[in-house]
Amino acid sequence: MTGATPARHDGPALLAAAEDLFEQLVAWRRAFHQFPELAFEENVTAARIIEALSAIEGVEIVKGFGCPTSVVGLIGGDLPGKVLAIRAEMDALALDEETGVPFSSCIPGVMHAAGHDAHMAALLGAAVLIAERRQDLQRPVALLFQPAEEGKGGARALVQSGLIKRFNVGQVVAPLLWPNSPYGTFMTRPGVITALSDRIHIEIRGVGGHAALPHVTVDPILIGAHIILSIQSLISRELDPLESAVISFGQVEAGEAYNIIPETGHMWGTLRAFDTGVRDFLKDRLQALVPAVATAFRGSAVLDYTRNYPQTQNDPELTAALQRCAHEFFGGEQIGSLAKPLLSGEDFSFYSLEVPSCLMLIGTGEEVGLHHSRYQVPEEILPLAAAWEAFMAMSLPESLTEGVL
Repeated sequence: MTGATPARHDGPALLAAAEDLFEQLVAWRRAFHQFPELAFEENVTAARIIEALSAIEGVEIVKGFGCPTSVVGLIGGDLPGKVLAIRAEMDALALDEETGVPFSSCIPGVMHAAGHDAHMAALLGAAVLIAERRQDLQRPVALLFQPAEEGKGGARALVQSGLIKRFNVGQVVAPLLWPNSPYGTFMTRPGVITALSDRIHIEIRGVGGHAALPHVTVDPILIGAHIILSIQSLISRELDPLESAVISFGQVEAGEAYNIIPETGHMWGTLRAFDTGVRDFLKDRLQALVPAVATAFRGSAVLDYTRNYPQTQNDPELTAALQRCAHEFFGGEQIGSLAKPLLSGEDFSFYSLEVPSCLMLIGTGEEVGLHHSRYQVPEEILPLAAAWEAFMAMSLPESLTEGVL
């Protein structure tokens, strides 16, 4: 390699090249943001990704593996060794946007409020950087644009369809742009990094009637309120205080008129925990408590409990190698600490069950949190994210006993 050619692990050179892509990164991100799509419906999004990848020399595109809207871009597919897969999520959230930005969502009730628009743009930028330097790659790289992270298990669909074997994947990594953390800081941890995440649906049945005659009805709304309060007591009074768990209800539906007590009600929620024993204990208690509370108020209730995402386990050796890479790329002063795992759920966990994987965070400095109608990603961070992904592709060795390349 001549002195005029950037070393494959030259972080400043990659970042400078990514800065040159800033306008394109912003354009990609805004296009994704303006036309968000829900899980497994990312048809326009997939078409935009395919169009962008098709313009990059050296990228082999695989469309629709595992589900119709997935896109995989392969670089260096003829190289020996196992593939490093870098994941970006594609789907948006069912949320009305309130940011007021000129490129706000054009789709009523759908918004990119978890940074997936920025993740996709950054990975496209990384594709440009890696493809331009593909002669320096030491192993093949897969750019994995994954549908349906938000509760629908897109990663599970890809893994069950044989993604790991089909693409000879040896490791999977995923940077998340993370609010409420200092701008440009890198954070991760070995072992458990995100909680298991399950889904709860409760159907309540009562006796409907006139709101002025509650004594001849059985009010499912009242029953639902008591069920929610009783469930919170499971956390505060039946779970070991040294254990962690959260049960939250984000959707409650009952009735169609202000003066009619409805016949039925529905509640949807989620349980998060780090320990499967805690989950099993709380599930058993929910199955006993929910119908008992409803019976006490002369109604009935049925619990539908779905095990959704397992914990995400960061491989210790891969995480240590990435932390070494991060020290070189970000600088030691930008390496933050993640002392505790996150109670958020991630379907990245399905990759971590199959091959060494690492989920990591890059702080955005934003105060508005994920899944909020005013959530935004600062666009100036896009070159940093793209350059970091390219740096991982160029520098992370297949054998984790080796140093950074």
